Amino acid sequence: MTPMPGRQRQRGVSLVELMIGLVLGLVVMAAVFQIYLSTRRSYVLAEALAARQEAVRYVTTVISKDARMAGYFGCLRQGGEITNTLDADPGDFTYRYGRYVDGFDADAGAWNPALPGALANVVPGTDVLTLRGTFGPEVYIVKEMPDTSADLKSNPLSPAPLADGNIVMITDCAHAAIFQITRYNLDNTGAPNAHFGDIQHNTGNATEPGNADKNLGRRYPVGSQIVRIDTITYFIRNSASGTGPALWRRIEGDNPPERELAEGVENLQVLYGVDANGDRAPDIYQTAAEIDAVANWGAIVTVRIALLVAGTRDHAGDYDPREFDLLGTLIGPFQDGRLRRVVTLTLSLRNQLP
Repeated sequence: MTPMPGRQRQRGVSLVELMIGLVLGLVVMAAVFQIYLSTRRSYVLAEALAARQEAVRYVTTVISKDARMAGYFGCLRQGGEITNTLDADPGDFTYRYGRYVDGFDADAGAWNPALPGALANVVPGTDVLTLRGTFGPEVYIVKEMPDTSADLKSNPLSPAPLADGNIVMITDCAHAAIFQITRYNLDNTGAPNAHFGDIQHNTGNATEPGNADKNLGRRYPVGSQIVRIDTITYFIRNSASGTGPALWRRIEGDNPPERELAEGVENLQVLYGVDANGDRAPDIYQTAAEIDAVANWGAIVTVRIALLVAGTRDHAGDYDPREFDLLGTLIGPFQDGRLRRVVTLTLSLRNQLP
């Protein structure tokens, strides 16, 4: 047969051309896969960074707010007369209200001074910080007390600012009394149009510590403040989800008393700024053990806090051989691939400043 003019025979693909095509396809697929891996890694890193930054922002906000209120007891002037009616040892950790800041320094698997029994399962090697003061809304006396032991009539607020079992302080700025509320209600009936809150402070309360005496020491005038006193403690414990350490916040008397603030906060170290010359400015920073040894907690004007915060995802980065410096305490290295950051805060206890 004679082929038609202008037409060519159809040819197949040679082995060399097939191999070249396969190689080019593999190169393209490898490039696509590499782009995928890079994108996924960037996403994981961004997610870890976002989680860490959110935890840092929230934790620093809460701690800063509590530190600013430490040592605040309404309008009571420093040196004012205080009557304590609680049926408790005033030196007990929970009721040590004269010490507005407290601490426990981690040392070789133990703490100096020793941790109180209320704090359990604290991660070894991490410090504990306690702040005391009034952190809730203020209410005021709206009716004259007929005698020094009478129930107190206060302005009502919504939601109710006080509850049964709260420990509070009443002050007229020159004098104060600390007692536990045995019953709080509105106008003795709970009516929605009540004109005052009724605060009872009887002895023999079922909730610890109770009141040893109902006598507040004086008849507090109209306008006297009533403020709730809290003992707030920050410490490191394993998270409720079991994913690793977390920062916890404990408020004595709350129900429940302990709440997990943020996962990924692995370590807490604290130093205390001590005023050595009476000018209300820090001259030296010491550990809780050093301050407790000389009993000069009243000279503390600032608190310096270092937190080691880890990302929430494993293998977000490569092995990091670094040791992290938390106020002189070295932590690490770590091999889990998580991103970590040291956050340092220096907080003024403004109620102790000039």
